[in-house]
Parts: sequence; structure tokens; C-alpha cells
Amino acid sequence: MKPKKRNIALMIIVTIPVIVIACGMFNYYAPPMMQKPYTITKHDDDTLHIAYIGDSWAFLHQPYDEKMSDKLASRLNRPVKISSHGYCGRNSKDIYKYFFNNPKMKHFISKGYDYCIISAGINDSNKKMSTGYYKKSMDCIIRFMLSNHITPILLEIPDYDIEKMYRWEPPSRKLLRRLSCFINSTPMDCKKEFREALDELISEKRLEDQVQIIRYKTWNSHFSEDQKTLYREDGVHLNEKGYAKLDSCIIESCITLQAKTMMYGKN
Repeated sequence: MKPKKRNIALMIIVTIPVIVIACGMFNYYAPPMMQKPYTITKHDDDTLHIAYIGDSWAFLHQPYDEKMSDKLASRLNRPVKISSHGYCGRNSKDIYKYFFNNPKMKHFISKGYDYCIISAGINDSNKKMSTGYYKKSMDCIIRFMLSNHITPILLEIPDYDIEKMYRWEPPSRKLLRRLSCFINSTPMDCKKEFREALDELISEKRLEDQVQIIRYKTWNSHFSEDQKTLYREDGVHLNEKGYAKLDSCIIESCITLQAKTMMYGKN
């Protein structure tokens, strides 16, 4: 092979992997594009239907759905059905995209709900994505819900053991997390920045009267103590006592929303 052709071939061999890697990184770090929401048919019974969706916190809540439903039904004196559906390890972008490309999620969310508890952001912060990525994803999720007259109840990112979570990662993922910290200017412990980003989103979009936020400090104000009693050994996921405490705050939020409904005739 002539030198000129050899150089061209070498350039192609080197360029193709670079382009593939660059495209992969762009797709990984790019926030979702907002899609036109499809219409969800509202239920026609007198039961208050509440979805609990998102990451592993939603997935692991399933055993407590019935108990929480009964407690809220007793407080409201009306039938309540809470249904959880989550995906372990998924971030806010994944959750939003699942509304459209995951048949199980699409079927679940299309049942028609009055409120939707949303657990998203733990994996965004763990993966060191940008706060802009998180804000855009959450905006898409919120807009989807509001377009279908579903009131979003947002769980503020809790005080989970983010450093322990990093230590348990395999070397390849630790390297990716460090790279993400550099690319996104995200500190290793970025929970505070993500909480502030959610507040910025709500303020910028003027959503204060359209969403409810469960502040982590209402149930998770002493993490060093809470970690021993409310969390599993991994310091990331809740145990039964933890869900009971969090659920009590969600119940109060739902009662507040119902009071507003009675007063203003919304939802």
C-alpha cells in the first residue's frame, strides 16, 4: 500500500472510534428533548388514585402500597389506591423517556391518576450529571403530568450516603464518575446543588402552585442518626421504618392537596 493511501486508511481507523465515542458521550450527557405528551384517560370512579414512580425508591415501595393506601383512606374517609412502579439505577432522563419507549411504564402511567409521587434525582447526583440535565429532565416529567391533569408530588433528593455509593462502584465506573465531575463541574457530593436546581426550576417555570415538594428535612433531618434506623445497610435505600416515616409526610401532602381541591374545585 502506498504511503498516501496508508495514511488515509490510518486516519479513518483512528477517526471512526473517536466519532463513536464522542457521539456516545454526547448522548450520555445530553438532557432529553421534550416530546408531545399523549393523552391519558382519567379514571371515572370515586377512588383517589396515586402513582409512585421513578427509581429504586419507587420500586422498593411496592410492599408498602396497600398499607399507605389504607392510612390515607382512613384520613380522607374515601377510597385510595397507591401504586408503585420504579426502575433501579435509572435517572430522571431515563424515567421521562420510559413514558414513551417502555411498554410497562407506558401501560402503568396510562391507568389514570390524580397525583403522581416522583422519585428522581438520586441517580443523577450519583452519576454526577449536570444540574442543567436534571432540571430539563424534571421539567419534561412535570410538564407531562400537568398536561394530563396529574399533580406531581416531587421527592427532594434525600441525604443518602453518596460517598459510600461511589466507593462500591467498580473501577470503570469510578473513572466515569470522575470524568463526569470534570465535564459537568459537579462536586463528588452534589446533593445540595441538585436540590437547589429543583428549586430554581420551580421558580423559573412558576410552578409553585402546580406541584408539591416533599422536603427531605421534613423526615430526614438527622442523617447520621437516620442512617442507623431508617436506611438499609447500603446507606442509600430505606428500610420499613424509613418508608413509614417518608410515607407519613407524603400522606400529609396528599391531605393538603385534597383540602385545596375541596376549596377550589381542582383535580
